[in-house]
Amino acid sequence: MGEFDLEERLQRAEGRVKEYLARYGCDLPSTRIVRDPELDEETLATHRYPGTVVVRETSVPESVIAHELVHIAQGTLEQFLGFRLLYTLLAEGLADWVAKQLYPEHEVKYQIGCRLIEVLVAADESSMGDLLRLNELSLVPDDVESILETPHLGAYSRDLLSPMAGRIQDSIRAAIEAGITDPTFVTLGEEVRAWKFLLDERFEGVREEVDRVMGGWFGNVS
Repeated sequence: MGEFDLEERLQRAEGRVKEYLARYGCDLPSTRIVRDPELDEETLATHRYPGTVVVRETSVPESVIAHELVHIAQGTLEQFLGFRLLYTLLAEGLADWVAKQLYPEHEVKYQIGCRLIEVLVAADESSMGDLLRLNELSLVPDDVESILETPHLGAYSRDLLSPMAGRIQDSIRAAIEAGITDPTFVTLGEEVRAWKFLLDERFEGVREEVDRVMGGWFGNVS
């Protein structure tokens, strides 16, 4: 498979992903695909700003390209390696879940994330659109306390957020006062948004199953 075939697979994947995401009011920006043989051996593909799918080999499956296109559509933020973030689980689970819907043969890497998305979408299909626009979820300082007070918060997340609570709240206030919408401005804002989304009351009917699934990622909730 050569560069021309790679472009063809990108175009096909773009068409499928665009059509699927349009159901939830989400668009896919213009994209391109490039090869980088220096990618880590365990990485088939990744995405880079702006709108670029990067593959290690031209033989990469079309479903993997689709996975990266979902990240581009969401505007998935760069995450700190070594941190076990809910944001990572939701973003990777979403990309895997959509790719699996479009390509049944897709090899899911984040099984826990994919299962979590399945549970959430079954409870409220419109949550797909909110997941795709997760970076736009508005925050207020009280969100931090609400998250820290819930018994559904995993110990790992509590240990991560609690020492930073004051700083997170200050950055939320500063963002509101200055009208800043950049999702990277708020300290650990991506993780606060992820928990605010997951703790929404529309998921109360599946909370027990959500907690069970999350236990596979974080360990038991506190």
